Amino acid sequence: MSNVFGKHLIIITGSSGAGRTTAINALEDRGFEIIDNIPISMIDNLFLEGVVNKNVALGIDIRTRDFSTQLLTSMVNRYENLKGIKVSLIFLECGHNKLLARFNETRRRHPLSGVKSLAQALREETELLEPLKSIAEVVIDTTDYSPNDLREELLRYVTGNDLKKLTILVQSFSYKHGLPRNLDMVFDCRFLKNPYWQGKLRDLDGNSDLIKDYVMGLPVFDEFLKNAIPMLEFLIPLYEKEGKIEFSIGLGCTGGKHRSVVVANELTKVLQGMDNKVFVKHRDL
Repeated sequence: MSNVFGKHLIIITGSSGAGRTTAINALEDRGFEIIDNIPISMIDNLFLEGVVNKNVALGIDIRTRDFSTQLLTSMVNRYENLKGIKVSLIFLECGHNKLLARFNETRRRHPLSGVKSLAQALREETELLEPLKSIAEVVIDTTDYSPNDLREELLRYVTGNDLKKLTILVQSFSYKHGLPRNLDMVFDCRFLKNPYWQGKLRDLDGNSDLIKDYVMGLPVFDEFLKNAIPMLEFLIPLYEKEGKIEFSIGLGCTGGKHRSVVVANELTKVLQGMDNKVFVKHRDL
């Protein structure tokens, strides 16, 4: 079989109800050709014989005919060694209780359910898919994600044809609402004086010039950056060397509205000069 593909093949898999349909639709909007639930035994015919000659995203889960974690793992490993085919496995997972709620809300039947309970079916699926999760290039936990959050997260990985390039996500948050999922590093910004206690600043947020001037005018703000930036400059290339494709930094404060927003914005500006894709998100703003 001749290899004329030479494009990017993304395989979206994971737990039923974790957002696979949303993910493949997002990739379709990005220009990928979408094929959902194709039998694994037919994939070679499409890609190795040149039937498809563009970037492609496959949706595969336990409903797929001839589904097997061993078969899919073997295919991914084989494709990674073929010149001209760039294959990326993206695994979507979700918390058990959240999946229960999603299935109950939609009244969909789980593929493994029948005489067994929905909870048991979900646990069995999680165990069955563990080998795929262990080899996935990207694992996204969608427990707290809206469909739009998942689209944004997924497309951070898929920029052009280079899924391997490190992406840095800088995210502000409120400690009152808990830490965001999947953070690699957290900075607690509550050491900075809180603008909330200044009457004229209370109702503003960290994107306003007044809040920015207040926070950045604090003597410890510059000291923080002088210590944090060298550490990140040291660590990020090492993570990239180890094959990590996303580095997620959390900046937290009490309300997630003032200090953490300013620090996240300023940190993003600095990191953008380090030859990586950098995104900033203000979760609780």
